[in-house]
Amino acid sequence: MEAELLDLIYGAVADPDRWPDVLIGVSDHLGALGGMMVHVPAPSSRKPPIQILGRLPEEPNVLFRERHLWNPWTVAVAKVPFGKAVSANSLIEPGTIEKTEFYADVVAPWDYADILNLPHRSLAGDGGTGGVGFCLSTRGTERVAARVRELQRLAPHLCRALDASLLLASHGDGRRQLSVMLDLMPNAALLLDGRGTITQTNAAADTLLRQSDGIAVDAGLQLVSTLPVDRQPLARALRDALAVAAGSAIGLSAPVRISRRSGAAPLLVLPVPLPRPSFAFWELAAPARVLVVIVDPAAKSRATASAIQTAFGLTDAEARVARLLTSGVAGAQMPAMLGVSRATIKTHLRRCFEKTGTHSQVELVRLFAMFPPATARDH
Repeated sequence: MEAELLDLIYGAVADPDRWPDVLIGVSDHLGALGGMMVHVPAPSSRKPPIQILGRLPEEPNVLFRERHLWNPWTVAVAKVPFGKAVSANSLIEPGTIEKTEFYADVVAPWDYADILNLPHRSLAGDGGTGGVGFCLSTRGTERVAARVRELQRLAPHLCRALDASLLLASHGDGRRQLSVMLDLMPNAALLLDGRGTITQTNAAADTLLRQSDGIAVDAGLQLVSTLPVDRQPLARALRDALAVAAGSAIGLSAPVRISRRSGAAPLLVLPVPLPRPSFAFWELAAPARVLVVIVDPAAKSRATASAIQTAFGLTDAEARVARLLTSGVAGAQMPAMLGVSRATIKTHLRRCFEKTGTHSQVELVRLFAMFPPATARDH
């Protein structure tokens, strides 16, 4: 096996832009017209296929992606064990392809008499299939068995290099920098993949989500509003951002204000679409597609309340009542919001007065306004 070919294959690990050159190099080695790397989603999926071509013309592959993804060759190859090289024609009854529109649209006009396939686990998933394939002309099928054996010899190298390329998805293409940036952001921030599933959160978002006050995470790891009135606007804003990130839309919804059961100031949710990965198949590694920033206007008052709680020895319940009071919530509204009696609220307020040396709600609010907020080092 030529050292140059192996160098070409493993060179794509560090530079995924070289995969088309790898497909061309392997095609030349096998005597094929050209090659492709492909992910074919499940028939029921709305996801588009992913494809990288090596010397194959775009026109027939457009027809393949738009009309003939699950042709007889695809169906047959989907049942082949991962890592096993096969000839597509060897998997179906002779004459099967000739009876299809796929044959009339793609196979016959471009002389794709057979395809050497190498299914790959990382390019399948979710009911789909995928791998690398090399198109043979009618003349190229004369020694098809020998060509299959040669592809099998190359299989461990192709699979290992492809796995390494996909592994770098978690470190390359700016994702590591994005993770660092997320942790440094003062506001709550989180990342969504292409399905809207939360993949990463910073410390501020973790705290906010645990409170379930306005915003929360459902069983499917999706970001949702805890109040029905804001669920549709939030879902629409996230959906619009995901569509822009996917390249299927250009319009974004306005930032969404999320009401809170506690009566605190509404949260402001800003979904930000992220650029597509430079290597198409990194899509299969569930990269971040949308950055969601959540601005909490009440964060400063909570930090102040935390500092006062520590300084004056308030309990969590007492501090919660004091925080609502400084947020503009009347004492009469607190029993329904907190699920306690009016007598309990009065008790908490009385103890707040005693511990802070204040004598009225106005004085307590003034104390909160004068007290410096806690710094990150205090927590």
